[in-house]
Amino acid sequence: MQKPVLLSTDSPAELPADLMQTHQIKTIPLYVNIAGRSLRDGIDITPPEIFHTYEQEKIVPTTSAIPVGEYQEHFAALTDGGKNAVVHFTIGGQISACYQNAVIAAQEFPGVFVVDSQSMSVGITLQLLHLAKKRAEGLDAAALAAEAEQWRGRVRTTALLGSVTYMRRSGRCSAVSAMGANLLGIRPVLGMPGGKLTALKKLRGKPIQVQKQYLEDALANPENIEPEIAFLYHSGVSPEEFLTAKALVEGKGIFAEVRSGFAGCITCTHCGDKCLIFMYATKDTAVY
Repeated sequence: MQKPVLLSTDSPAELPADLMQTHQIKTIPLYVNIAGRSLRDGIDITPPEIFHTYEQEKIVPTTSAIPVGEYQEHFAALTDGGKNAVVHFTIGGQISACYQNAVIAAQEFPGVFVVDSQSMSVGITLQLLHLAKKRAEGLDAAALAAEAEQWRGRVRTTALLGSVTYMRRSGRCSAVSAMGANLLGIRPVLGMPGGKLTALKKLRGKPIQVQKQYLEDALANPENIEPEIAFLYHSGVSPEEFLTAKALVEGKGIFAEVRSGFAGCITCTHCGDKCLIFMYATKDTAVY
């Protein structure tokens, strides 16, 4: 008899609470390190606290992967002595040690399958939603993990940075590049083709103009976009800017649903404030 399959993910998936409950998806938090404290993402610290600390003390926190031991505890609870199988999605393996640690932990649990999402933020959520549908069709854990690895390349994971200050301070871009970008008012667009964090292009102009260009570029090929759902998140852009951005996406009439929300602690730590995040699935391999 096929075991029940539980879906699980790292906290940077930023999975909305209603979808988490509807699809019974479990999460495990990464850590945010700040002022000598190690805090659980979304539990012990929130994005506003991260930005307040930077504004007041010029301290940008760092993040830590989930330790092997905590993954083992998480998988033990979910498998419940072998009663359940588990498919767990980690944040992209090229930007975090979570995938490596989860794979090590899963070696003790034959029914646990670990998938490198090759993504971040709600790009992981898109993969979870796809797998939830496939689970409902009756696929077992092994087949679901194989489907996930085949399908993940269809998620278009991008973010428009407000500045490169946080990314420089967190060690993900050089000080020279950061200085040049900030002085010139350049706003990079990041993507994750093949799971590698990449600067796709650099935009320049007033915030609303740059955000419009970013979204127009993303939606330039609507025939290759899966229309079911898109996620438009941010890390503190102004209400006017965000309403304008959301109206642009919804006005295209491509998506049946456009979900919006505030980015989580891990995304905010590395991408900083005033970042706009737009992610959706494509009908073929995502083109960046």
